[in-house]
Amino acid sequence: MNAWQIEHQCPQCGAPVLLDETDRLLNCKFCRTRLLMTAPEGFRYLLPPPADATGRELLFLPYWRLKGASYDCRPSGIVSRFVDTSTLALDAAGLPRSLGVRPQAMKLKFRAAGQAGRFLEPGVPCREVVRAAAAQAAGGDGLQEFIGEMVSLIHTPVYFDRNALCDAILNRPLPLADDRTGALTALLDAPAHPTAAVRFLPAQCPRCGWDLGGERDSLVLTCRNCQSAWAGRNDGWEEVAFRVLPTAAGQVFYLPFWRMQARLDGLEMRTFADLIRFANLPRVVTPAFAAAPVHFWSPAFKINPAQFLRWARQLTAAQPDGEGAAQFPEASRHPVTLPLSEAGESIRVTLANLTPNRRQALPLLKETRVTVEAARLVYHPFLIGRSELLHERLRLTLDRAALAYGSKL
Repeated sequence: MNAWQIEHQCPQCGAPVLLDETDRLLNCKFCRTRLLMTAPEGFRYLLPPPADATGRELLFLPYWRLKGASYDCRPSGIVSRFVDTSTLALDAAGLPRSLGVRPQAMKLKFRAAGQAGRFLEPGVPCREVVRAAAAQAAGGDGLQEFIGEMVSLIHTPVYFDRNALCDAILNRPLPLADDRTGALTALLDAPAHPTAAVRFLPAQCPRCGWDLGGERDSLVLTCRNCQSAWAGRNDGWEEVAFRVLPTAAGQVFYLPFWRMQARLDGLEMRTFADLIRFANLPRVVTPAFAAAPVHFWSPAFKINPAQFLRWARQLTAAQPDGEGAAQFPEASRHPVTLPLSEAGESIRVTLANLTPNRRQALPLLKETRVTVEAARLVYHPFLIGRSELLHERLRLTLDRAALAYGSKL
């Protein structure tokens, strides 16, 4: 799986910085600046035109880039697939429908104010592309979710030459009609897309000013000085509640999971007893279970779809204790790479994976609307094996290679 790369300049000193598509923390090796990158409406890139095209009047066509896991819940089971595609964001016949492998072969750049050329507004909404991709990958009419998606907008340069539309990178005509009628006229009349620059947040604790720690792809940064965790938002930092489960083991590795309380409109699911009845779990409904709120669990890190389903199901069914110390351990921790918003979208899939009667439950789940009301980041200790990690309490294993694979998603 080839990662896309982005060329940028350090906002502090102007030094060149090469980023992977999954990077969210910019580390400048020259001035030592560390900045978290955010984008109000998603990251926007461009394929830079060659130097000999700068004298032309360039037009930039928009393409949606979509990457993530698609889940199709059917009565016979849940089919999961990994989706990685780019698709034209204009309703214009004749234009190339995809960017192909070009973004992998070239280095992208962030869109910024003042760049020459006219950037066209997407005519196809992002959510429509996500729904279509999920339906196409699923191939059915069951409950479909797209979880952990990475959606961005990429512009590729073209220009007109003698009434023909030309690819500015290859400097040759696209396989279209050689006049400006139809689709080409629509391009000239299409509205321009406003610029939304990437925003940078200094990686300093908003509470005490200490340096925040995290990996390149971390979505949650941590402060060891005041024992706090922070997620970047478009208007600043937001504190994240967290707990670290205790362990008596000597050497462990911590993996982060989201523990969520949610309102499910259309489905009675407020207590652990409700979950026991819905999923027909091998538990006796007790007054304690009838009073205990149900928590939905999800990995807070990206992993292959089959493993994601397994861990969300097992933890939700087990309802482990999410209490512990609000203090980071000395042991190593895996970064948080799956945001809470994406974890919330997994709740219906987790319920579909738990129920023994999907044929009856799926129509109900399709109409259920989920609202996450409270959430906590919980770090679980895993014993370190030669090639796998073992959950200390549940005795479930996770292949360490799966974590390396997930870091590229």
